Amino acid sequence: MDHFLLNPFFLVAVYVGANLLALLSIWASVKHPQFARLFFLLLFGWACWLNSSMSVETPWVYQDYADSSVPIYKRFILGAFEAIVTPMVLFIAASQGVIALSMLLKGKLFRYGCWAGIVFCVAVSPIGSYAAFPATLFMAVALFLLQRNHAQTFIWEREEQKLVNPAL
Repeated sequence: MDHFLLNPFFLVAVYVGANLLALLSIWASVKHPQFARLFFLLLFGWACWLNSSMSVETPWVYQDYADSSVPIYKRFILGAFEAIVTPMVLFIAASQGVIALSMLLKGKLFRYGCWAGIVFCVAVSPIGSYAAFPATLFMAVALFLLQRNHAQTFIWEREEQKLVNPAL
């Protein structure tokens, strides 16, 4: 990340922290699904804002991701992607915004948002350390567990409320 003048120890701390949060999201998706959904709402909402801002103001920084990417991603990032950075990243940011909003929903729309998040997390994992690999795979597992077990409630409802009064 040549464009980000950050201390290497800070980058290691962010990497470790991202992986710990991702592991915690797996636990939360089982024990405290509302917190896991809030985490993904905030994470994907923040990513939407960050990517939309950076893609317009400093689109060249996305080329740094090639440094830690697998070879096929590296070729794409340094090749074809260079000409379409802003529109491509704006599309990705919009998708991240939709994923974030889906965390507020229930039923099929929530499940679709979780699957979109899973696809996103798996798709960015080959970027490697710049995507905090394997954190994105841990988050994909957490999203899978959420969509499988907690799709029938809104983020503000508890599972017990559904069991006590099914009419809600």
